[in-house]
Amino acid sequence: MYMAHDVPGRLRVKFERFRNNPYQLNKIRDLLTMGGVYKININTVTGSVVVMYDPLSVSSPRLIAVLNDNGYPIDIQKDLQNKKMVETHEKIAATVGKATFSWIAGRILEANGLSLIAAFI
Repeated sequence: MYMAHDVPGRLRVKFERFRNNPYQLNKIRDLLTMGGVYKININTVTGSVVVMYDPLSVSSPRLIAVLNDNGYPIDIQKDLQNKKMVETHEKIAATVGKATFSWIAGRILEANGLSLIAAFI
């Protein structure tokens, strides 16, 4: 298992070995059903568990500790690889966003450049 996504109030944990295994994923849902947790979604196709919780009542380290204590340890290596992949994707998205904005701005100025210059004259 590894954390695929972790922001205050929302935790996604992937259990790749439990893909298409609703019995195991429901056991995990039962473990995580506690005070402060208001919704748990499981996806049996991907082996993903999404926990929505009140960050003032419970924390993601507490949720992970419950899983670890009950025989579902986090794969630190896989978790680090996932975090690096997410960081890389965020950098790519930022670069593509900047390039797209620059291209659009260029097209607008190209089309309206003469009127812009005329406005300043």
